[in-house]
Amino acid sequence: MKLYIANKIIKNTAFRSRLTKIEELEKDRIFCGHGLDHLLTVARLTILICQERGIYADPDIVYSAALLHDIGRVEEYTLGLPHETAGAEAAEEILSGIGCGEEEAAEIIRLILSHRKRSTERGTLEAAFYEADKKSRTCSFCKAQELCNWPEDKKNMNIEV
Repeated sequence: MKLYIANKIIKNTAFRSRLTKIEELEKDRIFCGHGLDHLLTVARLTILICQERGIYADPDIVYSAALLHDIGRVEEYTLGLPHETAGAEAAEEILSGIGCGEEEAAEIIRLILSHRKRSTERGTLEAAFYEADKKSRTCSFCKAQELCNWPEDKKNMNIEV
């Protein structure tokens, strides 16, 4: 299956520049990072969770949202802004720049904005995306585990889908 939007995103200079900037800003970070591995893991886990629960998920929308969901970290680290809202704004520009359709862009933005809010409806794409973002972390192998401010019940000490 060809991921048309996602493949345009990974070639986009603004996206690549933001990913590089996040890497620079996180170079001394001891906690989980927000690089390409994390982004792709979120996409893959979202697809798995959706398949397991019978939730419809367009892979191109999921991968595109996953690629873009943390790009607002630049503004979070430099300006103190919430990264989901800053990221949604940056994603709108990137999506517009690659010629993404309005309907697809709206779905992608909706996922970006929802990735930090636990949904009460377990059977939604937003809930799966939120869970995938949290489950993408390998807390049981983290060297900064003792310093992490995540509550113990949120830490991923086992491998789960």
